[in-house]
Amino acid sequence: MRLTVAQALVRYPQYCGNIYGINENDGNSTYHSLQLKAEKRFSRGLWFLTSYTYSKLLTNADSNPPGTLGVSPFEQQRSKGLSVNDIPHSLSIATTYDLPFGKGQRWLNGGGAVNRLVGGWKLSSILRFGSGTPFAFSSSFCNVPSQFAISCIPGILPGQNPWAQDKSNFDPSKPLFNIAAFEPVSAFESPAYYGSGARITTYRGFGYHNQDFALSKEIQITERVSFQLRGEVFNLWNNHTYTGFDTDIASGTFGQWNGSVSPPRNIQIAGRITF
Repeated sequence: MRLTVAQALVRYPQYCGNIYGINENDGNSTYHSLQLKAEKRFSRGLWFLTSYTYSKLLTNADSNPPGTLGVSPFEQQRSKGLSVNDIPHSLSIATTYDLPFGKGQRWLNGGGAVNRLVGGWKLSSILRFGSGTPFAFSSSFCNVPSQFAISCIPGILPGQNPWAQDKSNFDPSKPLFNIAAFEPVSAFESPAYYGSGARITTYRGFGYHNQDFALSKEIQITERVSFQLRGEVFNLWNNHTYTGFDTDIASGTFGQWNGSVSPPRNIQIAGRITF
């Protein structure tokens, strides 16, 4: 191996290449939250549970190997910041309702075949809302020697708006980010400069909203044996959240949506025997 100044400056210059541990149990996280819950059981089989969390997660131990997103074993103090999974606002509303048909219910209160057909049905639903996760920007053009195990992270220029368009009226055919608002790629020509940006920014992606729905029926076969028939719809309204964008300022498609979205509507039918 050819001797270089960069190799002489690392912590253990006598060892060639990087020696940091990718699976090293080393990191620090701080999590604070306000959590609220309201639960109400009404008469006639109606139940609600509402949960809200306001939180902040700071860490230097995201699941990214050293050398990416600015995580360096030699400069961990700079890596402490928002987590890529930080979601400050999260709201969940769950409900179940026993349909008022069949034996012991308001309507068609009887036994026999009618009860087996219309009795024991239950509706359930979960509605979720959440903030978008923060973006992390980088530059694949990075002249910093590999021995320093750090990425180049562009900062946002003072007074500049990084958004090229409003998320509430997003056009997928156009870039979401304004490249002129970031440090230029040419700034990283110097081998001693790796940018002034934060590892994770405070600029967030699209918020999440989803509703799941289920219809189930309990059938008592014997005293000890029961059968449940269940139909479930995940993402009932087939909502889509844009989840993937090119955040590399050295890329020719910087700011463009890469086609990734949250999962589409899925429907499944299941049966379960309990004994």
